[in-house]
Parts: sequence; structure tokens; C-alpha cells
Amino acid sequence: MAAIAAALVAATSSAGAQGFSLGDIGRAADAVSRGEAALSTGQQVLSTGRQAVDTGRQMWNNRGYAPTQPPTGPAMMARDEGGPTRLIAVLERSAADALTASNTLVGLLDQGAYFVQRQPAHTTPPQDQLLASPRADSSAVSLDLPHTPPGTLFDLSTGRTRSAGAGVKIFALSVHSNLPRRPGRRALDAIEQHAMLASSSVQLEWPLQADLTLEPVGGKLLVWASEAGVAFPSGFGADGRLFTSDDPMVRLPRGYTVVTLDSRGFSFDRSREAALPQHSVQSTSDIDLARLAPADAFKALTSLMQERYPFRNAPATDWNKLHADWADRIRQASDQRDRRALGQAYAALAAQLQDGLFRAELRAGGAQAGHWQGMDVGLSDQWSARGNVPLPMPGVWWLADGRALVGSVTPGSPAALAGLRPGAEILEVNGESVSRYVGRTARLSGRPSEAGRRHEALRMMVHEPDAMTLKVRQDGKDMALDLRQRMAETAQPLARPPNSESLSAFQLRSHRGRQYGYIAFNSFADGGGNLEMWDRSLAAANQSRLRGLILDLRGNNHGAYQLVPHFAASFFSYDRPLRLQAYAQRQVDATAKVWRTRGSLGLPPQLPLYAQGSSHYSAPLVLLTGPECTGPCEVFSAWLQKAGRAHVVATDPTPGMVGLTTRVLLPGEVVVHAPTVAETGAQGEHYVHGKGVEPDLRVPVDAGFVQRIMGGGDPVLDAAVQWLDGRS
Repeated sequence: MAAIAAALVAATSSAGAQGFSLGDIGRAADAVSRGEAALSTGQQVLSTGRQAVDTGRQMWNNRGYAPTQPPTGPAMMARDEGGPTRLIAVLERSAADALTASNTLVGLLDQGAYFVQRQPAHTTPPQDQLLASPRADSSAVSLDLPHTPPGTLFDLSTGRTRSAGAGVKIFALSVHSNLPRRPGRRALDAIEQHAMLASSSVQLEWPLQADLTLEPVGGKLLVWASEAGVAFPSGFGADGRLFTSDDPMVRLPRGYTVVTLDSRGFSFDRSREAALPQHSVQSTSDIDLARLAPADAFKALTSLMQERYPFRNAPATDWNKLHADWADRIRQASDQRDRRALGQAYAALAAQLQDGLFRAELRAGGAQAGHWQGMDVGLSDQWSARGNVPLPMPGVWWLADGRALVGSVTPGSPAALAGLRPGAEILEVNGESVSRYVGRTARLSGRPSEAGRRHEALRMMVHEPDAMTLKVRQDGKDMALDLRQRMAETAQPLARPPNSESLSAFQLRSHRGRQYGYIAFNSFADGGGNLEMWDRSLAAANQSRLRGLILDLRGNNHGAYQLVPHFAASFFSYDRPLRLQAYAQRQVDATAKVWRTRGSLGLPPQLPLYAQGSSHYSAPLVLLTGPECTGPCEVFSAWLQKAGRAHVVATDPTPGMVGLTTRVLLPGEVVVHAPTVAETGAQGEHYVHGKGVEPDLRVPVDAGFVQRIMGGGDPVLDAAVQWLDGRS
């Protein structure tokens, strides 16, 4: 992972009509020390949900809960050794390996309000959490139980909470993964408890509506009884739901009991040591079809997609027809034992779907098998550095009048060796007009939006050995450039974008003398402590009283959603929080054959997201987006834009590629990443997917725009600074 650049840099550079240059990164030390001085340990931890928890705990009594039936007798124990003193969490392998153990915690959390009174936004306060860290060399984590646990006491015979007396405390043992690094972490915050819940000792079923709780349908609870004889359910009752008025009840002995939830009736265990297996909250485990015959595997894949494909297209995707159309090509590649041809067949199918997420790769080396993995003639995106963050600049720009101008050419590439230079206008490609070429090849792209498909077509990738020739207008003359021989000499593969997880921050000064912050980052993963650096950068911006902040997301093409909620919360306050009532997450329940919905990224719609202290930034905010701003970048941009908190500046909408995928392993070492979870609006509509995020300020691409790019300028950033000047 790339090192993270220092926090806001005091720079003497300017931004205006002719572009600007970044300040010396070496001047960061003073700003870093100022930012660190403004922080305290408590301010570094996001305080999302604190006041909401304090208020909510006062409202638990009789909220959505009816008194249950009287107990019929004592609970029958499978083993009674006085109750457990130690719990063991049995982890999936992925949660205990060396790569993930460092950002995973096992928590025993008080869940009474969530399960009994069905409060979706319930957050266990720090004092009611017991946490343990997994080891990389073990698939189990042990946790010693206190004699009297923290948490809220419930009297299930009346549905009331108690400060003392007879009642139960109800716990689930859960695994929280992809946690951001926090120095001196002692608790999980509200975001981490919900969005980063990977598995639970309770088997949870997604609700039909996003504003409801996840329903317990199996697994194990840990229950502590304050005294002997308190009531607890012994089954789900006629309605099939736990903690409702028709639950049959039994009496528990004092102390801890492990309760196994089962539709045939619950069982109770008071062994001294209890193992609690984990149940995944979101089903994204690999689906292995590799041992099937190729034709059978393809049939199984299309049947799987017929059931689980989460995007509602108009007209809906006909997977039976797709199977009929592609079965022969799959079979031919299989018969010839040509794994590359097999991968290309799946990739061509993905391009036909054009959802941006369904893609194929070859397992050996992870090489993508798509149409766009051709030869790079030197006109693909050029990547320039802003501190440690690489930002893309297209090699060819599509002008509003339909022309295609070359902005940059890769040194030593076939195009450069053939004599093509920045500023040239491309007239024809392989004998056809550039507009026709772009329109034809754009249809081969798997991106769902028109702007995204055109962006890929303008990379001028070569996929056939007898291509490519260009007719260009350069230096006032029309000329033909034959790149075939040069391609044979250089044989450059597609220039892959850097995949680092870095963040860099600077301070800008406009021509009007106003100071603004500028932060560029290409991932919402916490690579190397990005959340810590983010908090420090915002603290420095607040201490410097900067009058606006620009977030550059143009290179943000990493697939991690890890820090999206934490970063978004930074721009909202306790009195004006961000709530996600307009957003949801949707996937199919393969057993019940129904679609289920929970809150976006696993966050309850009622949960207030906000920050306090120096990690909260309240001044005007601008987002720079582009054709590489995909998935998490688009969700983050849409949340802030629709909340009226950020102004989006770009030349085009984002690609509209939002959702979560499951890996499907196929014969021939082909792996298909198949979308199975969609991010939707509250009514089931796709608020970003297939549409992208429309800029509030669209920067027109004309000849002058390209000239400024060629001169080292950045017209999109210039426009953002000018907008802030006007806003100030």
C-alpha cells in the first residue's frame, strides 16, 4: 500500500483560468503539527449515534412489544454445569487469516433493544461491549464472561426494562470485519456495529422493508438471568417471530444460558464453555461450479442469475434467452480446451449485459478476460500524481461538437512512435469516421452509461492484429498513421490504473487570495490508516479556518465501501445529521424466493450519521468526479449531493456502476463476478446504477479545455475553485 502523504500543505500556488500547480509536499510538517495539536484522543473516534443512544434508551419501555404468555415450567437443559464462563466464537477462515485478523473484532454486544423492541438503529454503548481480537493462526476466539454482564435488563413477562430486579439481558456474539484502524480502540462505533457486521451467532434474515430490523430465525443467543425463574421464550410461536406475544415461555435459572433458536423449539445449554458458530449476515461467499461440465456450469450460472440478478431492467433480462444465445460459443471453447476463448466468451456476455459489474477473469494471475484487454496504442488514460494519489486524465477527449482531440500520448507507445502528438484531431479509425467508430466500439463496453461506454471506446484499444490505422489532422495537415508495425515493436498491454489505497491533502490559494483545502484519495479502504489521516486533515482545515474544501475523487476506482459512511459523516453535525431513509440494499432470499431489503450498506435508515469536534467540517464542499469514479465513489457522491451538502463538478456523469458481487468459479479457471446485491432507493429504484451521478456544474469540453490540459492545467479543478470563490 502506498504511504499516505501529510495533511494539509501550506502552498503558495494559485488556481484560476490558466490552471494551477500543487505546492511543495515537503512543506507539510508545519501543517501536520498544527493539525495534531488540534486533536485529542477522544476527537479521533467518530461519535456517531451517541446522543441517539442516550435518548433511545429512555424510550425502550413498552415500545412495539406486547407482554408474552406466562411461563409453563423450567427450561430443560441439555447440560447444566452452572452456566458458561467462557464463550468461543468459531470463525470462518476468511475472518481469521493473516490479512484480515488485524482489522477484525469479535464482540459480545447487548442486543435486547434490537431484538425485543425491534429498534433498527439500536447501538450498543461502549460500556456494554465486550471485545476480543482474533489471531491469524487460529479460527476461534475465546472471551471470558464477567460475573455480572453490562447491558439492559428486560422483564419479558411485561415487556419493560428494569434498572434492577427480575429480568434478562440478551447478547449476540458477532464478528465485525474491515474495521478502520483506530489508535487505542476500545469500542465499536455505531457505523462499525451495523455496516461492518460480517457474521453473528444469531442467524439473521433480512426484512422485506429497509426500516425494519434483521429478524432472528436461528443460531444462538447468550442470555443472562438476574435471578432464578425469570421468563424467556422456548419457541418462535405461531407467527414464526421471536419476542412476540404468542411465544411459549419457560423459566430460566440465574446466570448465563446459551439458547439455540430452532423452529421446532429452543434448546438450552449451561455448559461451562460454549462454542457459538457464526452465520454470515450477507451471502457473498464463492459459488463453486468449477467441477461441473462446462455446458452444465453455464446452465447453472444462468439459472443462478435468473434467480438472483438484482437489477430491474426494462425490459427485464431474459436469462433463458441468453443461455440459448451463448451456449454454443461456450461449448465450442470448452471442446477446444481454449481457456482464453472461454473467458472471452463470458466477457462478451458481460459486455452484452452492460451493467458494469458482471465481469469475467482468468484465475491464473487474475487477468481480466474482457473485450477491453487489448493492446494499448498509447491513448488510454494517463495517470498523474497528486502527492501519493494517482489521478487519471483521458488520452482522447470527446468534444461537445463531436470531435475527438488528443490530450496526451504515452511516451514510447505505438502512437508516439508513429508520430502522433497531443493536440491532433482524430478523423478516422481503420477507415471509418471517428464518430462511427466510437459508436460501434462503445457497444462492446460493459459499462452501463453512455458516457462510460464512450470513455472506453476513446481509449482506442487494439484487439485485432491487422489494426489500427488513424487519419488525423495535425499541425494543420491531414495525415495517415499506420500503427501496426509500431504495435509489433512495442506490444504494450492495456495500461492498468494504479490500485493503491492512498490519501493526500494540500492547501490551495485562489487568485482572489482565498484559502481552500484540497484532498485527493483513490480508495475508501483504510489502507495504511486513511481514516486517521482523514481526521487529521479535517482538523488542520478547521484550525486554518479554510473557507471551502475540494475532494478529488476522479481516481477513486477501488471497490471498497469501508470508509464511505465514516467520510460522509464528517460533513454532518448532531443537530443536522445525515439519515439514509432514501436508500436501501436489496438481495434475493433463495430459500423463500422473495426479495429482501435492508438499509444502504447495512446502515439502518433511522441511524443519524454525524461527527463532532475537529473531525466535523462545516464549510462549503466540492466533489470532483469523473469516468473512474465508480461504486463506493458514486454512493458517497450521491449521498452528499442529494443531502444538499456538496456541489459536484465534472465533465460528465459518473459511470453508474454500483452494487456488490459474488464470485462464481467456473471450469477452465474462469471466474465470473456476478452482481447479487443492489443499492437502491427506498422504493426499489436504482438511484445511481445505470445513471451515474450528474454534476451540478458540468465543465464544457472544448478545444480550449484540451489546450489547458496539454499545458499542465486542470480546468475541472479550476472550475471548482472559481465556484468556491463565488460562494464565499
